[in-house]
Amino acid sequence: MKAISLLPLVLFTINLSAQSTVPAQPPRTITVLPQEEFFSNRPSTAPTSLGHEDYRIGKDDLIDVAVFEVPDLGATLRVTAGGTISLPLVGRIDAAGRTTQELERGIEDALKSNYVKDPHVTVFVREYASQPVSVIGAVKFPGIYQIKGQKSLLDVLAMAQGIDQNVGNTIQIMRRASASEPASAGVVSETITVSVQDLFENGNTALNVSVFAGDVINVLHAGSVFVVGEVVRPNEFVLRNGRNISVTQAVALANGFTRDAKKQECVVIRYHQDGTKEELHADVDRILRGDAVDVLMLPNDILFVPPHKVKTGANRALDSAIAVISGRLIFGFR
Repeated sequence: MKAISLLPLVLFTINLSAQSTVPAQPPRTITVLPQEEFFSNRPSTAPTSLGHEDYRIGKDDLIDVAVFEVPDLGATLRVTAGGTISLPLVGRIDAAGRTTQELERGIEDALKSNYVKDPHVTVFVREYASQPVSVIGAVKFPGIYQIKGQKSLLDVLAMAQGIDQNVGNTIQIMRRASASEPASAGVVSETITVSVQDLFENGNTALNVSVFAGDVINVLHAGSVFVVGEVVRPNEFVLRNGRNISVTQAVALANGFTRDAKKQECVVIRYHQDGTKEELHADVDRILRGDAVDVLMLPNDILFVPPHKVKTGANRALDSAIAVISGRLIFGFR
């Protein structure tokens, strides 16, 4: 069951702490940042471009089979709904799910067992039947798309009407089997990672890899940071394309501090994948004077700006807001 978004509850709770210091704000919206800067520590994203030799024959494909110097054993055949073809001296043989090289070897082995000496078989896909590719994540129209023949990553993304404005910096192509493995449905044996920035902005054509039937293309959404406490506009801010953001930039996006903000004791709360929590302290006064390094915020970080004065009700509201956001990050609710 899809989890209900907790952001409205979080923003309502956060707003309780801001009412004593600032006028009521208009309805909040998710802020989408521009794309000028990107994470410098991105993983390497240069997969090997895959070609026709990796294509796996599908049902209803039309294929040519030729046996060197034995033309009577060749044929042009449509792969059946059961994934097989039938040849003289060979009989019925599985074709769907194999590469052309794998089918060639299979036919050669069958011919050898039927008294054909040293056969040399060539298989060519004459006509590609429609085959499904799934596109999920940050695209305008996620869904299952039928492809014919060889299609590239950009071809398939265009079928989904392109990426949406909340895209992150990573595209994953999950493939159920490589050329050297049997086609086991539902088992992912290879994941190719592509950088959105390198593909779309830098024009790295090597990343425009071939897409095959059964592939799942996952365009990851951008991460977010949360700013709560004594700022004018507490909110969640989306980081497009994996852009870095610092504490001072996050405060600026939240329209600055309130009059009661204790700028010397800001805290960045960070949850790691193992569930542990880390707190990074940021003295914004010293940062602005150039006496301290601005703290870099990562996706899902929470920036908490404490008040100068003790406000029991507001503090409880902030504690509740941080607890709700933390639970959302730890348990994966969006």
